[in-house]
Amino acid sequence: MTPIPSGVARRRPTTRMTLVTALGALCLAVSALAPIAAAAAEPGCTTVGTGQTESRTLGSRSYLVHAPANLAGEQVPLLLALHGFGSSGSQMETYSGWSGFADANNLIVAYPQGTGSTFSGYWDPYSSFGPDVAFIRDVVADISGEFCIDPDRVHVDGWSNGAVMSQRVACKAADLVASVNSYAGGTPTAGGLGSVCQPSRPISVSLIVGQFDFTYGGLAQNTTEWRAINSCGQAVHTTDQYGSTDTYACAAGTEVASRVVSFTSHNWPSGAGGQDQRARIWSFFEAHPRP
Repeated sequence: MTPIPSGVARRRPTTRMTLVTALGALCLAVSALAPIAAAAAEPGCTTVGTGQTESRTLGSRSYLVHAPANLAGEQVPLLLALHGFGSSGSQMETYSGWSGFADANNLIVAYPQGTGSTFSGYWDPYSSFGPDVAFIRDVVADISGEFCIDPDRVHVDGWSNGAVMSQRVACKAADLVASVNSYAGGTPTAGGLGSVCQPSRPISVSLIVGQFDFTYGGLAQNTTEWRAINSCGQAVHTTDQYGSTDTYACAAGTEVASRVVSFTSHNWPSGAGGQDQRARIWSFFEAHPRP
C-alpha cells in the first residue's frame, strides 16, 4: 500500500472538496435506490379481461383462456376445464358452458389442449411421469403471470378422459390446485394398472356420473378410493330433481362428493340440467379453497 505523505494526511479538506464528496455520496445513494424504483414501476397483474376467448401457445402445446371484461376484486379464481378423448378445448368450452358462467360469476376459465392435434387431443392420466400435469402447472403459471389469480382458488374440472386427468392432477398437484371435479370419468389408478394416487395433502374431490353412463359402474370403487385417501367418514345422502349425492366429510376439512345424475348418459347435461351442474360444481369449489 502506498504511504500517504504526512503533509497531505494532515491537510483539512477544502469546502470545494467537501461539496464534491457529498455530491458523490448522494449520487451513490440515488444509484442504489434506482433499481428499487424501477422494480416498483414494473406493471403487475391485471383483472381487466377482454370478455373474449383467446388462444395461447406454450412451447409445442396450447390452451384457450376466457377472462371476463367485468372482473372485480384484487384476485379472482381460476378454473381449468379439461376436454375428453379425441376432443378439444374449444369443444369443451361449447359443451360445458363454463365461459358464460365465468362472465356471470367473476372467474377466469382456461381450456388446456391435450396431446395430439388442436382438434383431437387426449390426456395420459394413468402415469405419474407423463407430461400433462407439468403442462397444467405451466398453464396456471402463464395465466397467473398476466391476471391476478387467487393462488388458493385454482380448481380443475374434467369430462371423460379429462375427468380422469382432473383426478391425476389432484394426485400429483395438490400443492397447486384447491379442489377438483370429475364428470363421466374413472379412477386414474385404473384398478391397480395405473400409477398410485398419493396427493401431498387431503384434497376435496367431486365425482359425478350419469345414471346411464358406461362409467357408472366404476363410481363406487372410485369413491371408495378417494374416501381412503382422504380419511373420510360416513355418507350424507341427499336427492334433488336432477340426481342424488353422497357427501363425505374428510380429513383437514376436505370433502368427497359422489353424485349420480338421473336419466343422463356420457353427455354433458344441457339446459336447466347443465345450469344445475355448473352451479353445483362451482359451489363445491367455492366451499373448498386450498388450505
